[in-house]
Amino acid sequence: MENWFTHFGTELLGTFILIILGNGIVANVVLKNTKGNNAGWLSITIGWSFAVIIGATIASALKGAAHLNPAVTIAFVVNGWEKNIGSLGLIPIFIIGQLIGAILAQIVIDIFYIKHITNSISDNKNNNVLAMHSTGPQYRNIFSNFFCEFFATLILVVGIFSLSNWFSSATWMGPIFVGFIVLAIGLSLGGTTGYAINPFRDLCPRIVHQLLPLKGKSNSDWSYSWIPVVAPMLAGIMGGALFLI
Repeated sequence: MENWFTHFGTELLGTFILIILGNGIVANVVLKNTKGNNAGWLSITIGWSFAVIIGATIASALKGAAHLNPAVTIAFVVNGWEKNIGSLGLIPIFIIGQLIGAILAQIVIDIFYIKHITNSISDNKNNNVLAMHSTGPQYRNIFSNFFCEFFATLILVVGIFSLSNWFSSATWMGPIFVGFIVLAIGLSLGGTTGYAINPFRDLCPRIVHQLLPLKGKSNSDWSYSWIPVVAPMLAGIMGGALFLI
């Protein structure tokens, strides 16, 4: 029971930190009249990198697996869950912890930036409000957008499995290098779709945006929402399978 509680708690807390710092930097950059307004893409990619490092470090320090991402979790399922993690009954514990952590984090961000959100809506910057919740493509094409999210996530998963072979005896280094991978993905590949590379990083904040009780906000773009969910999950399956070879 302690193992279940530990994994649930660390996935929830780690994902909470990941989303609150990651989408927090986006809010600081895109919302009206923030101190970081218009700080640019470099700020967002660096901010997300540190969000990964800090969230994963905290989860690891508390004896968790620090997946913080259902695509990573599914990769470990494919690669051999019982060998790598433990009981199969832990799988829903990981997923539920990640989901709750992501939703709670976005609620806190919206409360934190509520004045800037309302000002942005009143200034007809609805797309910026959606952008601080979820990703979206620069050019809308199902096949291109799907490929971008799939390939970027595949690099993340392959990187994580590769690093685990190097740092199995020094777990504190793992989150740092995973953060570097996320930074590289954002700088190199993030300009097309915004590099969700994590289904709950996109889906859970999008749900919060849908429920945000503010007059004049835009729709939550559910027609696109399946791509940053399905593509990363499929990439997780392939990434986990590659390391069975």
